[in-house]
Amino acid sequence: MIVTIVISAFLLVAVAETVFIAIRYLPITANLFMNITVRPEAAGEDRLEGEDVVFETSDGQRLAGTLAEATGESDREAAGAGGGKSGGRGRAVIVFCHEYGADRHSAVKNAAFLREAGFRVFAFDFRGHGDSERPPGYSPRPWVTEHEVSDLRAALKYLSGRADTRDARIGLFGVSRGASTAIVVGAEEESVRGIVSDGGFSTSHTLHNYMRRWSPIFLDPILLFLSRPDFVMSVFRRLSMRLAEHRMGVRCASVERALRRLAVPILFVHGEKDSYIETTQAKMLLGFAGGPKELWMVPEADHNEAVDVARAEYSRRVVQFFETALEESQSR
Repeated sequence: MIVTIVISAFLLVAVAETVFIAIRYLPITANLFMNITVRPEAAGEDRLEGEDVVFETSDGQRLAGTLAEATGESDREAAGAGGGKSGGRGRAVIVFCHEYGADRHSAVKNAAFLREAGFRVFAFDFRGHGDSERPPGYSPRPWVTEHEVSDLRAALKYLSGRADTRDARIGLFGVSRGASTAIVVGAEEESVRGIVSDGGFSTSHTLHNYMRRWSPIFLDPILLFLSRPDFVMSVFRRLSMRLAEHRMGVRCASVERALRRLAVPILFVHGEKDSYIETTQAKMLLGFAGGPKELWMVPEADHNEAVDVARAEYSRRVVQFFETALEESQSR
């Protein structure tokens, strides 16, 4: 009887402290979540050369894209295998999903080697970026929401409606927020045969880590101690996200749930010195993935910097991954 009373009292105190902390600090955390910047990337001066196109999303937003043809031949094609581009890599299209703050032309830096290896590349501007429309009242955020998911789905639908890409084997290649979007959509779209995620992240776990990092600034010592249990922080995080989503008028997509459903191969790329997304999160996401998976931790690389720090190895690994994933899917 005494044990039951003690346990009940403990639970009551835990619930009370969680409610108190949430009421007092929830607006602060929601504002922080709304204003966090995960290394926005400025658009570069180089432009992706190819066929510029415009397509619409399911909610009527006009997005700009570029379909860039391969500039080189694959090793198999050069050797005369695979029946030339009609039967080799030329039948594949890698859809590039740019990072927050950039545009489709960042594919020049991040994916030019894929074209040189014999792949076609389709890059597009997410809404509110580059030449794509920005809906009234909409502000891009570094988090994956239903808007980014809708944009990538629209890009895949556009490719499926073109005669020259209708039967193409599709790979998704995303950087940062674009990588997270690729994971969410790749878990649902049957046309996707493989995904490369460079710096992808979970929104909820990123917020959780940031809350742990920043809580000493906003909580007095007693409340800081009381908030330390994971279940308290988890409840606080969920409430903060819901309030922020309500204020922004969006719903964030779950990368974790998508990874658990994912059946196609995925290559995670993550910088060992990433100052925005902890390396432990990359390993956690790897554990969530349900299909064939691989993690490459890039020494000396910060967030989005792997291609700059280790370009030759980066190119080799990404090309080899898509070669294997897309060619094996063709044989099944």
